Amino acid sequence: MIICLKDVVEPDVDSVDIYETEEPQFKVVNPVFPSGVVEPGTLPPPVAPPQIPDKPDNSYAINYCDKREFPDEVLAQYGLERIDYFVYNTSCSHIFFQCSIGQTFLLSCTSQDQAFDKSTENCNFKNAVKFCPEYDHVMHCTVKDTCTENEFACCAMPQSCIHVSKRCDGHPDCADGEDENNCPSCARDEFACVKSEHCIPANKRCDGVADDCEDGSNLDEIGCSKNTTCIGKFVCGTSRGGVSCVDLEMHCDGKKDCLNGEDEMNCKQEGKQKYLLCENQKQSVTRLQWCNGETDCADGSDEKYCY
Repeated sequence: MIICLKDVVEPDVDSVDIYETEEPQFKVVNPVFPSGVVEPGTLPPPVAPPQIPDKPDNSYAINYCDKREFPDEVLAQYGLERIDYFVYNTSCSHIFFQCSIGQTFLLSCTSQDQAFDKSTENCNFKNAVKFCPEYDHVMHCTVKDTCTENEFACCAMPQSCIHVSKRCDGHPDCADGEDENNCPSCARDEFACVKSEHCIPANKRCDGVADDCEDGSNLDEIGCSKNTTCIGKFVCGTSRGGVSCVDLEMHCDGKKDCLNGEDEMNCKQEGKQKYLLCENQKQSVTRLQWCNGETDCADGSDEKYCY
């Protein structure tokens, strides 16, 4: 029997099950991206802020800068005083405090020989800080700027200005008696002009002519007696009571004739022992002890330059 190819019916491919077993179950695998690569369509993860180390707290434990807790009167109880942005020790200490951002910070000068100077708001040497015990009031005689031309400046505390007539009058008016130091010495027939430190003839004292001293003080006409019998005599100008004047022969004769003894003040020491200051500035010896072959000054300066 012959079969024609056109009579053969081809099977329907779509109706044929090409899998002989059950349909396989596929597993969904997410793609793995390298580190640092962001998957498309997604947002990057939030980045944690960097860890900043805590700043050290250098503030002082006691907040002296707090005006509510430490008003000025309370600071004074601790020996402290406030000025601008600083709190300093009134005990002349090299330690002081600075106020900033509501806190107190401890500061110190570079040396213990220094202290906080409120006049400059900075460190200064203690011998220049006015409230320090080391402050030399004589070296820093600020009162001189306030004294008039005919006043003498008392530099020792309490500083003051006195009239030039009180200079070398035999009565200490300055706290340390400096107004009676380094007084001019004149002869018996001379008058001492203490301002200019020179001598004029004694008969020019109280002669009615102004300012024979020629230094602007008119000291030779101050304290003159109205007694006309005192013309040409030594006037006891500072004495209250007693004689008004003495003869010129009684001036600088070694005997006090005026009540206050002003007739024996500012006299030249002729033929008498006169003291000389040793180099240590702490001791004086008489002129007769100077160069006498024996050491009288503690530093030996009285025999140092003898030939």
